[in-house]
Amino acid sequence: MANPAEDLATEGAAIVRGLLAPDEAADLRRTVYETYAVMSSCKHFRDSRLGTNFRVWDGVWLQALPTFLRQARPNLADRYQQSLRSVEARVKCALGDDWRFFPKRSYFRRHLGTGKKVGWHIDADGATIFRIAASVINVWLPLEAVGSDLPSLEIVPRSHMIMRGIPMLTGNNRGRDDAFSYAVGAPSIPQLQLGDALIFDQFILHRTQNIGSEEAVRTSCEFRFARRSAPSRHTLSGWARYHWNAALSSGSIFVDRARRYLGGTSPIKQ
Repeated sequence: MANPAEDLATEGAAIVRGLLAPDEAADLRRTVYETYAVMSSCKHFRDSRLGTNFRVWDGVWLQALPTFLRQARPNLADRYQQSLRSVEARVKCALGDDWRFFPKRSYFRRHLGTGKKVGWHIDADGATIFRIAASVINVWLPLEAVGSDLPSLEIVPRSHMIMRGIPMLTGNNRGRDDAFSYAVGAPSIPQLQLGDALIFDQFILHRTQNIGSEEAVRTSCEFRFARRSAPSRHTLSGWARYHWNAALSSGSIFVDRARRYLGGTSPIKQ
C-alpha cells in the first residue's frame, strides 16, 4: 500500500507488497526451515515454554529462540538475528521508528494439513496481548504463496473499531463464531507472495482461511511489534474491562473463592 500507516489506522490492516526484498525473504525462509529441522531433532528443551509451543502448536517462541540457537547452532543464531534486523528495519521504514519488536508474543508457525485451523478471534484476548501491551500489531509474513492453494488469513476490515467496544473474552474459549463475525463485517482474504506482509491491529477479527489439503504445509512468521502509547480513555477502559472479565470468568480465583464461601454456588452469572 502507498501509506501502510494510514491503512492500518483506518482499515485495521495493511498489505505491504515486498516488505522484504527477494534475497531477504529467501534468507528468512531458509533460516526458519533450518530452525524447525534443528528443533525437530531436539529431544529436550531447557525452556519448557519453547518446547510446549513447538510440540503442541508447531510454533517457535521467538523470545526463547536466540538462547536455544546459540547453544544448538551458533551460525544459525547469527542468521536469525540478521533476518530479524531486516524485518525491524523494513517495519520502521513503513510505519515509523516508534514501533519496537515484541518477542514475548512473536512466533514462527507451521500449519499442517487441516486439523489445526484457528477460528475467528482477535489477538487482544485470543493471544492475551492487550493485558500486557495496549498498542500492538502483527506483521504476518507467510513463507509460501498463500490464498489459493495454501491458506492465507481471513480478516474483517475495520473490525478493530467495533471490537474495541466489545468486552474481551477471558475463558478457555476465546473464539467467535461465524454469525458474530459476519455481523461485524464482510471478510477479506489477502493473496500474498513470499516477501509480502499482512500487518494488522490486535483488535482485527481474523482466522485461518478455510482451504488446503491434508498434505498442505504452510509456514509463516508472526513478528509482533509494540508501540508505547500514552494513557487514554480507551486503553484504561480496555485494561479495566479485560481484568474485570478475567476476575468474573469461570475458573478465576475470585469465582472459585466465592463458590467455596457460598457452599459451591456462585451468584455471578456468566
